[in-house]
Amino acid sequence: MSSILILGGGFGGVVAAEKLAASLGSSHQITLVAPNQKFTFYPALVQLAFGKIQPEDIQFDLDEKLREIGVRYVQGEMIRIHPVRRKVEISGDDFSGEIAYDYLVIAVGRRLATEKVPGFFENAQHLLGVNAALKFGILADQFREGRILVGLCPDARLPVPVCETAFALAKKFEAEMEQGKIQVSVIFPESLEAAFGGARLHKELEAAFKRHRISVHYEVPIREITFNQVNSSEGHEIKCDLLMLVPPFRGNSALRNLNVTDESDFVRVDGMLRVHELDRTYAIGDIVAFSGPKLAHMAVRQAEVAAANIVSEINGEAPTKEYYHEIAAVIDANGPDSIYLHYGIWDDTLYRLKKGRFWSWAKEAHDALWRTKHQH
Repeated sequence: MSSILILGGGFGGVVAAEKLAASLGSSHQITLVAPNQKFTFYPALVQLAFGKIQPEDIQFDLDEKLREIGVRYVQGEMIRIHPVRRKVEISGDDFSGEIAYDYLVIAVGRRLATEKVPGFFENAQHLLGVNAALKFGILADQFREGRILVGLCPDARLPVPVCETAFALAKKFEAEMEQGKIQVSVIFPESLEAAFGGARLHKELEAAFKRHRISVHYEVPIREITFNQVNSSEGHEIKCDLLMLVPPFRGNSALRNLNVTDESDFVRVDGMLRVHELDRTYAIGDIVAFSGPKLAHMAVRQAEVAAANIVSEINGEAPTKEYYHEIAAVIDANGPDSIYLHYGIWDDTLYRLKKGRFWSWAKEAHDALWRTKHQH
């Protein structure tokens, strides 16, 4: 019997556990460790902020879900990995100590490095959490006049919710924007193409922004935030009355001792998602040192690849399944300006872009189906 340890309870960790349990059954022990017992469906946080859904619609209990598929859940935080002894130090309310493994999946996600932008904590909002999304929604409900600014900080790596938030604000304040009482602006630290991993969608997205009276500004690398103002390293000083930003992303500093991370603490892997220099160890999801944005569907596909390769190893076969790095995302503009993008980050010959109200419906249906499938 092999022992498989998964570190992280986000998309990557949960899907890896599901795939491994389905392939291996009860003949091997699968354990998932995560600090938070609640799974949150992050792609729906914009909908949560604007009152379309409730917190219970996008969260479920990890322990209960994993028990249904024969996976052990441990509430705890990874402190340190000991690859030679194949053990991981865990600290939590219910368990503190070491857990041994034969195969390890690192899916601990990214850290929101708000400290990289002075003034972020005091003066900016974000949507990357249930409480944060609800708080921004309350502030938007109370907003009456002025400029709302949404955008990405340098190294934020998550452009879709920025665009969707801008479109949601434009719909919410359509009359006020037409009257000139409220303005909505979007800022990116680089080009729009760079924000989406090289995908060429600026013409379509810029046209949609214009139709919704949203102004957009590129090459604004935020350096600091003061009260009612964003300052960039290029000399921009942009006034605002309500600010929502995606903060910089960083990996997990607890992995530095393994010498497998880049300068931002993201884990280096090969095409089959094996961690460089570490035997029987895979990394998936936001913690992986891949270029481009970090999106949920990428974590899901990486989990499927890693799980298949672990099953091969357990069966005495060489792992052969490779990961293909691509974007397949919908930017929901609440109507006909919604965009479907399918783009190969490692192979830009793959490029499909479609527009229409259908993609708004398709995203809503897909998200609801995913949540229903994993909640029950």
